[in-house]
Amino acid sequence: MQGSSPGFGSARFILCAMILSAAAALGQSNPNPPASHVAIPNPTPREPDLEKIYGDSSADLKKQQVLSLKSQLRAREIWLESNQILLLAQQLQQEIVAKKSATTSANATKVGQIEKLAQSVQEKMKEH
Repeated sequence: MQGSSPGFGSARFILCAMILSAAAALGQSNPNPPASHVAIPNPTPREPDLEKIYGDSSADLKKQQVLSLKSQLRAREIWLESNQILLLAQQLQQEIVAKKSATTSANATKVGQIEKLAQSVQEKMKEH
């Protein structure tokens, strides 16, 4: 085979060189890859809508004021009911120590009031 055709070896060499150069060309990365999306400039430029950007500050301010007032009112109610619980507990303790009430019905009503106020405070504390 080697001696049959002198030009056949050079043709094979040229063919291999072409294949290798084509493979190398395919393996190289394109320095300018195609864009994944095209950005088209705004055809009608106009001023930005400030309300969309910053929102309606007057409505937000009113909402914040309402929430603040509600929060202050809730804190005030919790404070008042907590003080009532403390006052009732101190009165109950004084009555028990002095044994003023011979019956337990007076003590039971104060304990009931304390429990009711404590549940109310607990529910208001859970509200947020």
